[in-house]
Amino acid sequence: METDLLFADDDQPPPPEDGAEPWIVLVADDDPEVHAVTRLALGGLRYKGRRLSLVSALSAGEAAAVLRCTPNVAIILLDVVMETDDAGLRLVRTIREELNNHAIRIILRTGQPGQAPEEDVVLAYDINDYKSKAELTAKKLFTSVVAALRAYADIVALETNRRGLQQIIQSTDRLFELRCMQQFAAGVLTQLSAFLRVKPDAILCAQRGAAGRPLPDGAFYVLAGAGCYAEAAGQTASPTGAVIPPALAERITDAFRSRRSHYGANETTLFIRVPDGHEVAAWIHTDRPLDEVDRGLVEVFASKIALSFANVSLYERLREANETLEARVAERTRALEAANAKLERLATVDPLTAVWNRRHFLDLAAAELGRAHRHGRRLSVILLDLDNFKAVNDGHGHAAGDEALRTAVVRAREALRTSDQIARFGGEEFVALLPETDLAGARIVAERVRAAIAGSPVVTDGRAIPITASLGVAEWSASEPSIELTLRRADAALYEAKLAGRDRVCAADEPKAPARP
Repeated sequence: METDLLFADDDQPPPPEDGAEPWIVLVADDDPEVHAVTRLALGGLRYKGRRLSLVSALSAGEAAAVLRCTPNVAIILLDVVMETDDAGLRLVRTIREELNNHAIRIILRTGQPGQAPEEDVVLAYDINDYKSKAELTAKKLFTSVVAALRAYADIVALETNRRGLQQIIQSTDRLFELRCMQQFAAGVLTQLSAFLRVKPDAILCAQRGAAGRPLPDGAFYVLAGAGCYAEAAGQTASPTGAVIPPALAERITDAFRSRRSHYGANETTLFIRVPDGHEVAAWIHTDRPLDEVDRGLVEVFASKIALSFANVSLYERLREANETLEARVAERTRALEAANAKLERLATVDPLTAVWNRRHFLDLAAAELGRAHRHGRRLSVILLDLDNFKAVNDGHGHAAGDEALRTAVVRAREALRTSDQIARFGGEEFVALLPETDLAGARIVAERVRAAIAGSPVVTDGRAIPITASLGVAEWSASEPSIELTLRRADAALYEAKLAGRDRVCAADEPKAPARP
């Protein structure tokens, strides 16, 4: 084998420090001299700034074991004849079918070309190159290895891109499900850290504050923080503030000012322009400089996130508008309910004395009469009229008259039972409905009401005004189809009490039976 060794002079950036991950090349051959010569030929080769790490296997079985525990082998220089005449060919099947490894480049080498003809092997087996050991000089070995490394790097880049894009699609789908800006911002940092395979020390910022408020020049609002920056979330930061380190704040401020992303040795500042006009910036500690594949994935992620930001922002504005609308509707509903309640009160309650008015009393009485009629119960009414009320108004004024009416109602209510209903029937006249009460019982209640009203004078503006009332009582008869007929008889009894000298109770007679034809 020739010894004129060549070394790769690739048009890639200068090699990084020796800590860069090497390319792993597996040499599978049962001849130890082949291993020694291969190391001599390839020992100093560097490709894309990365050296080679040569791993030896003296049989196909050893090589299979290495591949099972080392999945990132880039190339295998594989001898056909080892422990068996077709050991290498069978290992090719194992690599492609059993281990399902389609990225590794397989360079088949044989010292007996006639035993495994090249045309047959290339067609029957998934290999990438076929060389006779006799023709594999240092130059040709160099060429074959560099070409294989280039192909392997492209395949790995494509696979990394595929996985990265798949992860971006999955992560952005999950982010699209979030409708809260705080949760969405935290999710962006989590997903960004995940597909870059770094510890989530990151921060996401916007140029506008909470609720879209403008911020001073150079300041920005921290939407979310992860890792050591988690507590910065929800705060306003700047290069001169203490929320985050000044150098980090300067990076974010520069991204907003230049409207460009920045890729450093161990950090990335990602500028994201949102379609609705907003601008956000994400900073993440990467532990390493991002290669072209990672940068491309980051840019794709940024474009996806920009749309998601616009959707979440729109959703939040719609939610806020909806909450405002709901609050206004609730306020209008409360106002309407209050107005309806006021109208209902005006329609049913006497505004001066705060007891039922005539219309509502007649509705209550009709309902109570229906129950009395259905169940055969007793029902009585009391008509009450304040005596000489005109003299009170004329002698003491209408304000004193109003006070006399209110006082009379309060005293009457205290004398009535809880089941009784009282209403103002008009002027100084009031009516009470007494369910399940016969005439005798109603008369007792009426007498109690009369005594309560006349018990003491009404004191208003330092003057004592004596008041009394005349009352008429009537019991509803089953022959009366409406309460109005019963009230007429009570009114007649009230008139009788007035004629008899006032301040007394009179009971109505039973209604006369209709004359027979």
